[in-house]
Amino acid sequence: MNDDSPTNLSARAPDGLLIVGHGTRDEQGCAEFAELVRHVERLSPKTIVEGCFLELVQPDVLAGIARAKDRGARRLSIVPLLLVAAGHAKRDIPQLVAKAAEQFPSITLEQKAHLGSHPAIERLAQRRYDELAARLTPLPAEQTLLLLVGRGTKDEAANNGLCEYSRRRRDTIKAGWQETCFLAMAQPSFERALELVPRLGFPRIVVEPHLLFRGELLDRIAARLAQPAAECPGVEFVMTERLGPDVTLAQAVLELAGIASPAMVCRD
Repeated sequence: MNDDSPTNLSARAPDGLLIVGHGTRDEQGCAEFAELVRHVERLSPKTIVEGCFLELVQPDVLAGIARAKDRGARRLSIVPLLLVAAGHAKRDIPQLVAKAAEQFPSITLEQKAHLGSHPAIERLAQRRYDELAARLTPLPAEQTLLLLVGRGTKDEAANNGLCEYSRRRRDTIKAGWQETCFLAMAQPSFERALELVPRLGFPRIVVEPHLLFRGELLDRIAARLAQPAAECPGVEFVMTERLGPDVTLAQAVLELAGIASPAMVCRD
């Protein structure tokens, strides 16, 4: 018998989806996460969708799983909405899932791959870059430097993943040069990059925060950019928008969860 028959595939498909965000005390950041969850619900209206957070705000992962179970989910895909696979994706979430499996034996839990450098991320980042360029005074592409800013982690493999993502962006971005830096726990630091990149001779530096939603880190980047702008009057510092709760991300989440939806449409 073919185990991949439509009937068996349907039986194995998850009826629930838990989207795990990092968590922020920023109200707008939380609202943007909730908006993404709503996008997912609209794309897959028959799926039981819940959102939760790893830290700082509620509901947490165990509460999110409990809510999905109470709504009738029996097979739950868990998608970490994380851009790098560091401690949260490799250690914290698996431990929480194992704990929940003991606590809720009637529901099947499966942690899926984190969002990472899904192709949707690259498409959305390119769109944010193009949106910024459309608002600026035209400048030849070779006169622009792109500075990609990641969160940073002690996990070397995770930082290398961001650098690999940056190399792929370099192949498609319309800029004369590109550098990558980190906000914390990795080198080169954002502070050091802001000291060095103005010396490279580019009249425009585009700072691209590799962040999903509004929060403290985004505010920190924006505040810090005022200083080099004042110190380097011949250099224009501009910043792209965060990736944001776009339907493109919602489509990627459903793909990672193994959930197909007739409501899916391609916007790129």
